Amino acid sequence: MDRLPEVQTRALGSGVALTPGGCPVCGCERRLRVTERNHLSVVRCPQCGQRYVWPVPSPEMLARIYDRSYYQGAEGSLGFKDYAGLAPARHRMFGRHLDRIERLVPRGRVLDVGCATGDFLAVARTRGWEALGVDPSPAREQALAAGIPLVGQTIHDAQVEPGSVELITFWDVLEHVQNPVADLRRARELLSRQGIVAITVPDSGSAVARLSGDRWFGYKTAGEHLQFFSAATLQKTFGAAGLELMVRRPVAWSCTLGFLVDRAGLYLGPPGRALNRLASRTGLGGLIVDVPQVNQFAIGRGTERWASSVAA
Repeated sequence: MDRLPEVQTRALGSGVALTPGGCPVCGCERRLRVTERNHLSVVRCPQCGQRYVWPVPSPEMLARIYDRSYYQGAEGSLGFKDYAGLAPARHRMFGRHLDRIERLVPRGRVLDVGCATGDFLAVARTRGWEALGVDPSPAREQALAAGIPLVGQTIHDAQVEPGSVELITFWDVLEHVQNPVADLRRARELLSRQGIVAITVPDSGSAVARLSGDRWFGYKTAGEHLQFFSAATLQKTFGAAGLELMVRRPVAWSCTLGFLVDRAGLYLGPPGRALNRLASRTGLGGLIVDVPQVNQFAIGRGTERWASSVAA
């Protein structure tokens, strides 16, 4: 890996507008090629180790990825055939996340960044949290219909007073953004004195990822996912944003058996498609399963605010 050639600026794919730039974590302008997926390069920063898509697809291209078909009827490795059908699995997973969070911070105001249809906020409200969300995609319409207050499209335009939020969440979101450090810095501004940020992201340093090398299934999402965090680069990202990483652990990702075998069909070829047919015939597609060790869960806090609150 260390001997991979540096990637030079170039357009990848046909009709794809791309934006050059340095490492999203440390700003280093050098990069080493890891692999190519979906007409895009996945590269590694030789300074901090972060892996990311480079050059970055244009805002117009990203907007096309996250249209209505992203959540319903999507084919291939990007998006969902039936996002709503995964709601029971998400609810179970979000309950586990809140169990961990509520040991560290009292219930109060929560801002979910990239809230989509509002599933997490619906769960949080049942547990006594004041729910707020931001999301730029068409899925926000379902959140509004469910009575979820939306205060913007991104964390940067969120109509929230600085220092007023006890919990800010990014559930499987930071891997989708161009500048995760800027998003976490903005989150830090909005946190109350004892507030925390909680996130999940795919783990590019997991055993499966290491064994798979450049064939790791996570790279199949290049274009949709712009960042690929390991434990080390996630800690560096938090640090660059002025956050202390309090908790980081591998966690399972919950989905249905039908979703899992459908993705297996994409990644495993004929054996995966055979599993898909078997799940359909047996009626087990709706069974909720927890896929272990594919995500990492992390909690961070703004060190200065916590220090000042303790001193007070």
